[in-house]
Amino acid sequence: MDTAYGSGPMLGWLVDRKIEPHIPVMDKASRTDGTWSCADFEWDAENNQYICPEGEPLKQFRRNYSDPNRGPTGKGVAKYKALKQTCQACLSEMQCCPNADARKITREEHEDARQVARDIAKTKQYAISMRLRKKVEMLFAHLKRILGLGRLWTCRAFVPPQVLV
Repeated sequence: MDTAYGSGPMLGWLVDRKIEPHIPVMDKASRTDGTWSCADFEWDAENNQYICPEGEPLKQFRRNYSDPNRGPTGKGVAKYKALKQTCQACLSEMQCCPNADARKITREEHEDARQVARDIAKTKQYAISMRLRKKVEMLFAHLKRILGLGRLWTCRAFVPPQVLV
């Protein structure tokens, strides 16, 4: 599959069914301005928090909420934030959060599945599958552009050999 299928819910669906996702991950968390991206922060699943490169925690909640509206969003996204005092006293503030008081990171519900896909993307088998995918994509592009088959219906059902006789 191509990058359009690399969303969190799709990758989560595949990983839940024990299917290895050989799909490029749709990832917009990288930064181009030289500041630290989410990948620079370490995820601590045991304590449900991120650890910044300087060793400080980014927590989702610092206290228990009795009002449910102030707690989790329930939209499949968790927000993690460092303490304002910690970030302002940090020597790496300009690399981390130059335009904010404290660093914030959001984590999707399917982030673990996205990490599985990122890990698979580093394997030799992934490189082979991407090369084969490009060959198939080129064939379909040829059918569409040169032969004029803009819409092509393919049947993926298996037909036993004895039926063909």
